[in-house]
Amino acid sequence: MSDSLIGNADKKWLFQGLGLTIVVIILAILFSLINPKFATITNLLNVLTQASYYIILAVGMTFVIAAAGIDLSVGSLLALITVVTFELIKNGLDPILGVLLMFLMGGTLGAFTGYLISYINIPPFIATLGIMVSLRGLALVHSAGKMHYGLPESLTWIGQGDIIGIPVPVLISLIFALFGAWLFNKTKFGLHARSIGGNREAARLAGVNVKLVEILVYSFMGLSVALGGLIMITRIDSTQATIGTSMEIHVIAAVIIGGTSLFGGKGTVYGTLMGAILLSMMTNALVIAGVDYFWQLFIMGIIVLIAVTINNIRDKRFLFNSKP
Repeated sequence: MSDSLIGNADKKWLFQGLGLTIVVIILAILFSLINPKFATITNLLNVLTQASYYIILAVGMTFVIAAAGIDLSVGSLLALITVVTFELIKNGLDPILGVLLMFLMGGTLGAFTGYLISYINIPPFIATLGIMVSLRGLALVHSAGKMHYGLPESLTWIGQGDIIGIPVPVLISLIFALFGAWLFNKTKFGLHARSIGGNREAARLAGVNVKLVEILVYSFMGLSVALGGLIMITRIDSTQATIGTSMEIHVIAAVIIGGTSLFGGKGTVYGTLMGAILLSMMTNALVIAGVDYFWQLFIMGIIVLIAVTINNIRDKRFLFNSKP
């Protein structure tokens, strides 16, 4: 691909990200007019805090989907690694070692998922669906359905502390998004992830180690789950085997709304960031309006369907307008 084509593609995705930013701003103004409680600084910081772990997981999912994959197991993986490490920390394990264990488990199980997909040739949807059920089962077996709570203050500060008035989870998620954008756009890892999503065989012929890249992509997803899970459990100071249920829907929706193509090869971390903030903002507005949780789920499902439809229309339009 020529430099000019790469430049045009980058401009297109940047424009799309800016367009989504405008949508977020307009909706924020609209929600504020409907209910002044939404516009308070406290509530806006709460929206960003609630979005923080979704932002982190969605950054990892951007790499997966851009590589023409999918990961349905993120919620179950989060549940398993948090119940295991939470109990170990409560039983005397050093908190730092517990956090390192979370990342080790997340990265290793993510790499295992990538291995099943790349070497055993199990389709991503089937592989991650099976892993989703298996990991949730392991989490339930391990915790026997009980809730774990009571982390040391050195850890709860990660989820509940603030720096100059800005919640720590917000700072961590934004820093991670910046890191993800750099990794996605400026490194060979990001380039190779997009290339195998755009044309797997062409990437292989160009010398890309496709199988290794796939394993690394899912391992990075696992590390993202570990970081997001750490923020989530330290914010609420508890975890249980059912935590993270249906989280993958929210995460995938943020990535698709942000403009990453379901067909792979194209995406934007900035768009993912805006997509996660948009979903968190809408959820917050629905809660303030007193909308029942079950209706919130219904609305979320509709948003996912609309986002996927727009994604498909956009990709087909670009296909028809492309020059040979």
